[in-house]
Amino acid sequence: MSVKRDTERGTWYFVVDVRAPGGTRQQVRRRGFATKKEALAAEAEVMADDRRGKYVRPSRATVSEYLAETWLPARRVNLRPSTVLGYEKVIRARIAPFIGDVGLATLDAATLEHFYGRLLAEGGRNGGPLSPKTVANTAGVLSVALADAVRLKLVPHNAATDARLPRRPGREMTAWSEAEAGAFLASVTDDRLFPLWRLALATGMRRGELAGLRWRDVDLATGTVTVASTRVVADVVVTGEPKTRAGARVVALDRETTATLVAWRKRQAEERLLVGAGWQDHGLVFVDQLGVPPHPETITRWWREAVARSGLPAIRLHEPATPRRRCCCAPVCRSRSWRNASATLTMRVYQHVTAQDDQAAADAAGRALALPS
Repeated sequence: MSVKRDTERGTWYFVVDVRAPGGTRQQVRRRGFATKKEALAAEAEVMADDRRGKYVRPSRATVSEYLAETWLPARRVNLRPSTVLGYEKVIRARIAPFIGDVGLATLDAATLEHFYGRLLAEGGRNGGPLSPKTVANTAGVLSVALADAVRLKLVPHNAATDARLPRRPGREMTAWSEAEAGAFLASVTDDRLFPLWRLALATGMRRGELAGLRWRDVDLATGTVTVASTRVVADVVVTGEPKTRAGARVVALDRETTATLVAWRKRQAEERLLVGAGWQDHGLVFVDQLGVPPHPETITRWWREAVARSGLPAIRLHEPATPRRRCCCAPVCRSRSWRNASATLTMRVYQHVTAQDDQAAADAAGRALALPS
């Protein structure tokens, strides 16, 4: 009988032969079962997988070794630099300290659920808590990595698919009314970065898209902006393409927003002349008086400060474009403006909707944002 008792440890183990790659046979030894029944059940599962040709010899790597030495190097080729940096940060700061030493082959749902609970309680900076959303994002990275481990036949099953995540409390989306959006613009007319706030309100562009917008992607003659570059934060500020194909798009501008950008470009040219050789030409639309682009987090801080001064309800920078959202009724227009990843499907269904719809929404949003004369 292959199932035997380890008298020293008081546990049960089994040894069976399985087919190795190339058709040879090799021994599999599993130890540490509390009862004979558990050992027999595990042995039967291994033998059944072997008969079906689906047995996977467990990897001896730890979770950290697999992620850092096998998974991420292979993934790096097809990922944006910002995504790679983000994955490295998640692995280094959240996964490795808690389950990095766990064997990849022994990782199970119970271990992962305990891991998620610890992240929630002490996974943040200086041992502080993490939000359920951040825990879910960490679990997402781990799930993708484990799915690749299954594909590579390093483990037989993705344990992340069985583990439950901490409950995420629902968060009501906040947005300004058209009147509030107009009031905010009226409160920042003297702000040097009024064009940035105007463009954010008129188009719904995200912070990274605004920070990465280049003058070569702004067509002031036709009143359009091509979203083709982003500046985002990983461990450092990284410039790259939008995350999805739906993120790369042409956005129509209303007449007043276009005029604001025309005036902004003229002002930037004047600042460049004043600075002379000290001007840093990054080709970006939103820079300081020396041509230096602000850190994306600095843009967020400026936004919060401007909103606080206005006395309006606090909202996040990528949530303010209520006028464009409400005016953009056509489905394909919504997909363009709000980065819907299913825009291709939307286009198939609503082929009669054209760029005129986007322009109509831009013009309607512009009217809603009109400043008092």
